[in-house]
Amino acid sequence: MTDPVLRSIAFAASEGTNGAETILNTLISPPVTVRDGDRWTAFDLGGLTLAFAAPDDLPAGAKASLNIKVDDVKAAYRQLLNAGASSAAAPATTLHEERASVWLSKEIALSVYRSLPRP
Repeated sequence: MTDPVLRSIAFAASEGTNGAETILNTLISPPVTVRDGDRWTAFDLGGLTLAFAAPDDLPAGAKASLNIKVDDVKAAYRQLLNAGASSAAAPATTLHEERASVWLSKEIALSVYRSLPRP
């Protein structure tokens, strides 16, 4: 069996609109929600964030990460491991967040995180 490969992400468009057109219009000029120098830029796609990150801001070896906000990072990480996922990064805390990651495929991670209050 080969590793699963992430090929696409589908976004829901508002009813009565042309989905492709809505997404294209959102992607042309989305508002920047977070910028951290040249390391991280995040865009608001209407409830979903598209982020471009420096490689070392992702789990080692990952080319992409799907990120899910949770209340309890350690519990979510344990649940993913108990379900058979392989660890990509153990729970760790930075100035901005707590995060842990598992592998979805060879180069795609699934990360669970929670934002920390700003000091």
